[in-house]
Amino acid sequence: MGQQYNKGIKKKRRLAYLKRKKVAAKLAAASAKKPAKAKK
Repeated sequence: MGQQYNKGIKKKRRLAYLKRKKVAAKLAAASAKKPAKAKK
């Protein structure tokens, strides 16, 4: 369980984090657009 192993875990965690972030950004963008259109 050396540094190489930790790097693998770190990479996996980072990829998962980025994926979540993208999905959250998409949802935020979608929810942000709809109210703006409704107001106009």
